[in-house]
Amino acid sequence: MAPAGLLRRTAATVLTVAAVGVLGACEQAEDAISDAASDGACRLAQEAVDGIAGQARQAAESIGADPEAARRELSALRDSVAAAEDNLSGETQARLQQAREALDALVQESRDAAEGAVDQQAVTEAEQQLDDAVEQLTQVC
Repeated sequence: MAPAGLLRRTAATVLTVAAVGVLGACEQAEDAISDAASDGACRLAQEAVDGIAGQARQAAESIGADPEAARRELSALRDSVAAAEDNLSGETQARLQQAREALDALVQESRDAAEGAVDQQAVTEAEQQLDDAVEQLTQVC
């Protein structure tokens, strides 16, 4: 093969290898950025849910004394979790869904309490479900 043909072939091979390397590096960078964003979102979700769980416990304690105020507080907390849940995925979203479902149960208990007696066992179970979601979210993150 003539030196000019060999040179062209070598140059084409080098350019192809370089292009593949650059594309691979870009993909790795995108993956790293995506992973960092997911990790950050997970930690923020965990911190938020942990705070919400504390507020939910306080509101749940007042279900018997003031069920309407408890319902309003618990509904607002549930709506906050639902909004965050819509913006996440995977295990983080699943744990937020679990927390939201626990808050749904507490909201329902506050409605029921406004119409009659408080089912303390149902309140305790919902609080435990919320605590479990917080603990599992901590493990995920």
